[in-house]
Parts: sequence; structure tokens; C-alpha cells
Amino acid sequence: MSNLYGDFSQKIDYVFKIVLIGDSAVGKSQLLTRFARNEFNLDSKATIGVEFQTKTLVIDHKTVKAQIWDTAGQERK
Repeated sequence: MSNLYGDFSQKIDYVFKIVLIGDSAVGKSQLLTRFARNEFNLDSKATIGVEFQTKTLVIDHKTVKAQIWDTAGQERK
């Protein structure tokens, strides 16, 4: 499958594992949704636990996969 982001059957050159943390209701889920799916939803619901999304891009002829975890924003200090 080849598209704007490259050929997904090729090998992954880099994998980045990212965790979004921060206070509740600051937009972590919206940031992730905008990056991963290019969507924005005014009626989003609070994250319960942790959600996970991936996005694969081609940057400078290298295939980069981002594995992004979205937390609920209620982490204990």
C-alpha cells in the first residue's frame, strides 16, 4: 500500500514511543487525534485510563513510526 506517507510494507527505520502527560482537560487527546488522524472534535470525552495510537511517516527518506500513549491526566505525584 503506497500513499502520501510512503510504502507501509517497507521496513521501519525508527520507532518513537511517546507518552502524553499533563493535567486533566488540557487537550492531550485532541493533540493526539489531530496528529494521528488530522481530526478535531469539539465534543470529545475525558480519557479513562490510557489510549494508544500510531502514526507512520516518511521523513528524509526514512520510515518513522510514532507509538503515542494518551493518559487520563490524573497521574499521582
